[in-house]
Amino acid sequence: MRLVKSLLLNLQFFTVLPVRKEFSLGKSEMRWMVRTFPILGLLIGMFLSSGYVLLASFTPMSSLALSFYIWVMPILLTGGIHLDGYMDASDAYFSYRDLKKRLEIMKDPRIGAFGALSLVVLLSSRFLFIYESVHYSNTAVICLILLSIPIFSRILMGVSLILIPAAHNSGMGYSFSKDTKWNDVLWMLASLIGIIVTGVFLNSLFLYAAFTIVTVGFCLFVYSKSIKWFGGMTGDTVGASVEGVESILWMTIWLLLSFDMV
Repeated sequence: MRLVKSLLLNLQFFTVLPVRKEFSLGKSEMRWMVRTFPILGLLIGMFLSSGYVLLASFTPMSSLALSFYIWVMPILLTGGIHLDGYMDASDAYFSYRDLKKRLEIMKDPRIGAFGALSLVVLLSSRFLFIYESVHYSNTAVICLILLSIPIFSRILMGVSLILIPAAHNSGMGYSFSKDTKWNDVLWMLASLIGIIVTGVFLNSLFLYAAFTIVTVGFCLFVYSKSIKWFGGMTGDTVGASVEGVESILWMTIWLLLSFDMV
């Protein structure tokens, strides 16, 4: 029951899916929400991959149209919640101000020029990676990618909330992190191991191993730079890390396909 409740709460918080039921939200619920982030990623991945299979199998959609589906659907499904954090974090970073001013900029609901330009660069480069990946690979490979990337990004989101100190004592990021403990990261590690084992059975160990290395490396980068640039973790930096790692994972598969390594 606790697992189902936490998943429904995650769907309410991080997707636009109509979960109408009201739940109490205490320390236990917040902690279990973080623990089940990888399962949230799996559900998102299943939604994306099943839609892709239907479109690729039963419609005459071109590679360009299928790429657009893969590109736009995660934005629609999440309501752009992580992109909003990415733009706020970009505005704060490129202001080149002190830590206090950067945190103030991230609290500002308005989007500045740097946030808008960063969004254009992120989404345009991601579309390039998606299009060429779709064009040069088969449906099975794309399905594996669509299933796995949301899981890896939600694992990173959970690790960031658990391990990175909060920059201030307010906001959504702090609300999640204050109710977690360091040993909750074991849930993220168990999910990571589960993905690698799945890769063995699906004969995709190399792909998942590459994704794991990239995600761990990016996690270390996020840990270091969140503290250096912003004084710690905020909800916006966590959202930015989700968008960043998903783009880098698409770039990874694009590079692997370019060199015929998958």
